[in-house]
Amino acid sequence: MLRATLATGFLFILPVAEAEPAAVPWSVRMRRIEGAAVDARRAAEDLQETAKKVHDSRYLSDMAILRSQLDELERMVLSARMAVDVSAENFAQRN
Repeated sequence: MLRATLATGFLFILPVAEAEPAAVPWSVRMRRIEGAAVDARRAAEDLQETAKKVHDSRYLSDMAILRSQLDELERMVLSARMAVDVSAENFAQRN
């Protein structure tokens, strides 16, 4: 009971958080580009790690995994490219 009372008391003491202003369209586009770039980098790192394991084992194995990771990397690169292209088109239309 004491905990509930203290918790409710703290709610009244804490300052009220102001709502974030609406995101500016260009900042949203930049976040999309950055997110797509991060995804592409992670996919490339995963592919690199698997390729190193195959190289270190000296046997041509895990080809299905390599192919899957290569396809994922290609999708991530296309996604990043599309994000950049859409941003460039929107920028060109505004100017």
